[in-house]
Amino acid sequence: MKFPARKIGALMGAVALFYAACAPLAVFAQDDGVRQIEEVMVTAERREASIQDTSISITALTAESLDDFGIRNQEDLQNFIPATTIQPYDSTIRGVGRNFRALGGDPGVATYMNGIYSEDLLTATAATFWDVERIEILRGPQGTLYGRNAVGGAINVLYKPPEEELDYSFKSVLGNFGTNEWYGMVNTPLIEDTLSARVNFSLRDRDGIVEDIGSGENIDGLGTENVAGQFRWTPSDAVEVNVRQNFMTIDRSFGGANGGGLVVLNEDGNPYRNTDSLVPGFRFINTDNTDMANYDSNDWYDQSQPILTFVNPTTGSIDQAQRNRPGIDFGDFDGFQNAAASLDGFNNTSPASAARYNACVFPGEIDGDDLCAATNGLNREVFEQQGTQLSASWDVNDRLELKYLWGFNKLTYKRTTDDDNTASMFHDRQFYVNHEADYTSHEIQAFYDIGESVSITSGYFVYDATIDQRGDFYSAVGEARMTNPYEDNTALSPGAAALIGAPSLAGISASTLAFGGAPMVNLFSAKDSCNVASPADTCQRNGGGNNLQTSAWYGDDGTNPALNVTNGPATSATDLLYATLHRRNGKPSPHIPREYGTLTILFL
Repeated sequence: MKFPARKIGALMGAVALFYAACAPLAVFAQDDGVRQIEEVMVTAERREASIQDTSISITALTAESLDDFGIRNQEDLQNFIPATTIQPYDSTIRGVGRNFRALGGDPGVATYMNGIYSEDLLTATAATFWDVERIEILRGPQGTLYGRNAVGGAINVLYKPPEEELDYSFKSVLGNFGTNEWYGMVNTPLIEDTLSARVNFSLRDRDGIVEDIGSGENIDGLGTENVAGQFRWTPSDAVEVNVRQNFMTIDRSFGGANGGGLVVLNEDGNPYRNTDSLVPGFRFINTDNTDMANYDSNDWYDQSQPILTFVNPTTGSIDQAQRNRPGIDFGDFDGFQNAAASLDGFNNTSPASAARYNACVFPGEIDGDDLCAATNGLNREVFEQQGTQLSASWDVNDRLELKYLWGFNKLTYKRTTDDDNTASMFHDRQFYVNHEADYTSHEIQAFYDIGESVSITSGYFVYDATIDQRGDFYSAVGEARMTNPYEDNTALSPGAAALIGAPSLAGISASTLAFGGAPMVNLFSAKDSCNVASPADTCQRNGGGNNLQTSAWYGDDGTNPALNVTNGPATSATDLLYATLHRRNGKPSPHIPREYGTLTILFL
């Protein structure tokens, strides 16, 4: 995504005017050249305390540390955190994190924004660490104070709160690969000693860093817009209310699940692409069987193809083998055809095309400037998110403090990636996913100091999540094998039917026998057939070991909306479609509430 020149020009003009108006108020700090370790206050134990008095394995980075070390995003952050790896969406601490990133796969490291739980790490880090007060990384299980999803640890991002004085800051970053980033912050009091506000924004753009040798733009670029507003209300010395609202959009070229899925390191264990085999797998051969009359036999020896040796899993002997042939050996493997074997035509890849793709394989040491991938140019990632974090604290007396935390996060994530890792226009398989989620949390905390050395921390947490995810695997070139109905040529001739003693089967195909001409099953018809008073056994969860509904394939030419992803693109040639809905503490589906209470006594 590119930011228009007029947008940047207008932004620079606004910055210049604001600076001119406020220049007399600017104060520039003097650096005496002396660096020393200062006391760092953290909230690792849910209350603000010195990091030296916190009995948790913790790393805390202040705003000054983030600036000094040039830590701008999650990739930079992991270089300074022991035993921690951070990906765009997840993190692991001491090797503990999310086992799988799919619907229902909860994170193993909990992420918090201003102390309020966030389901996704991307929400807290995609806008970079501009205007962040502190980042706390707690290593080891934190279930006692932070509840579920913190078995590996917890990450808390705390943003700079509104202050009682006028302040502002602006920054720009320009660099190679078209890097073009703009940041800004304005802080102002609204009601003296009572209400103050803070607004910040970040605009980030960068071209793709992985060269696309296909028809698309370079992939793994950057395009992020984020704006956030905060208010701090202190109606009395004992009460403080903080609320933060942000809006973020990410729109960029994208390579894969973790930003590098299309970079090929090897294929079939070799440092080059397989461009001569349309279907996967191998078959044992008999080198004496070369007669064309036996061409259909599975062990026929093709003298034009190389011979490989494998250990026979049945006998343990060393046997000779060749690759499977499409449409002959073990079926036609329609769903898993190798697109690299069809770069210049169906099952046709020229030596020149093979050489071009082989030059884009990295079996050993990789130079970042040489990274390349092959796609048909449809790769894209769009992330739209808005979130609210609200906290209200009340110092009831010198011993008791009560706090209420409310969080809301609404996001939509859409992604299209090239699933076959080639730019072939004869074989193609794209993956599209649409992920929509709403998260709401309520938390009440109570802190009671019994004495100078004993403190009680307790709380109650309720979490409500609804996640709706849909995915579609399809061909962007409308391959006939998926757009056209399946042609069943298995019908018996009258002679063959008479030979097996079933003359009534003459002219009837296997699919007619199996399905009786019933309509094609899809996600919606299968679901509707089970929403009846007396559902069939196939509707029972794992009922009888067979809850699969099947039908003949009537083709997908793009006119059947039941073969498209809801709220997604209208596609043709779909070969896999899924839709799942996941609720926690929600209705009407059965649920397991995410709510619990904790009581912790801390001896200080």
